[in-house]
This record gives sequence, C-alpha cells and structure tokens, in this order.
Amino acid sequence: MEQKALFRFAIVVSSYHKEYTSRLVESALDILQGHKVDVFWVPGAFEIPLQAQRLARKKIYDCILCFGIVWQGKTAHAAEILRACTDALMRIGLENDLPIIHEVLSIRTQSQAKARTMGKLNRGIEGAKTALEVLSLKFDNTEA
Repeated sequence: MEQKALFRFAIVVSSYHKEYTSRLVESALDILQGHKVDVFWVPGAFEIPLQAQRLARKKIYDCILCFGIVWQGKTAHAAEILRACTDALMRIGLENDLPIIHEVLSIRTQSQAKARTMGKLNRGIEGAKTALEVLSLKFDNTEA
C-alpha cells in the first residue's frame, strides 16, 4: 500500500551557480521525504519570482521554496537583484495566501557559499524545515 504525501511542495531554483544551488535542493529533498516535491529550474535569481508566481496561480502547491545564489560584487547590481526578488516573493506569498520560503542567498566568498549550501549553515535544510513548520501552523486546528 502506497503512503500518500502529506504536503505538495514546489522548489524553484536558479541554475546559475548550480554547484551550490543543487546542494540546496538535495538537502531540502532529504528533509521533505514522504511529501510530493516538484523541482523547477530557472536561469538565475531574477527569474525565480516569475516561476513562483506561475506556480502559485496553479493553486496546487501547499508551499513554494525558492533557492538561489547572488554573489555580492563591487557594484549595486547584486543588491538590486536581491531586493527585487525579495519584494516579489513577499508579494506573491501575500497575494496568494501561500507560504513562499525565501532562500535566495547573498554571498560574498566561496567559503560562505560552501557553508550555507553544504555545511552546518545549510539553507536548504533550514528552508525545508521552515516550510514544514509554517504548514503545520497553517493546518493546526487548535484555537488560540
């Protein structure tokens, strides 16, 4: 007898810096075992909100996790990308009453990238745990 998944998740992930973002996905999938998870790759962090919005409008997911890496450089470009991504993801979540987990990371060094995608600070693990916690709150039937 097949066990049914408790929740349905979408993961939207940037293929830019895939050596790091793929590790975020792998870590999240480990935490979300037993649930239905669909993974959608997009070119970069700037494209994450558009795909998240398309998926939110389908109304088939309980939560969308968003993974990406943005390297901080000497110009304001990275900050602009991160701000646009953050604002869009918040709007998508609020407009659709849907948890959107934002793990589009601001990185300055390779050691930071490794620590936050492969090490003790793995944001894939943290994002997946947050998703489960947010959904448990949403479906908690106890009254305050």
